[in-house]
Amino acid sequence: MKKFPLLILLLTFFIALPSYANQANEKNKFVKMRKRFEKIDKNSDGLLSKEEMIEAHRNHIDKLFLKFDKNGDKKLSKKELRAVKQEMKKKIDKVRNEGK
Repeated sequence: MKKFPLLILLLTFFIALPSYANQANEKNKFVKMRKRFEKIDKNSDGLLSKEEMIEAHRNHIDKLFLKFDKNGDKKLSKKELRAVKQEMKKKIDKVRNEGK
């Protein structure tokens, strides 16, 4: 019966271990998120306004079009959209692999 509390303690330790193993990675993610926030927060008030969010997305969309609108018609064809999708999938896979 004395071994039961020890078993519980060991199980708790092994369940919690993965969350402690990646603390450096979590800190890095937090730093990246903070930098993105600061970049979007143009007036540095510590808040993101609707206008700041719209502007940030507008800039992102402009960059997407510059990169994927191969014929420059300011429209994305199905082929060009597939390229966007493939690029996003690569980025998602990269982020997932970094978390492992």
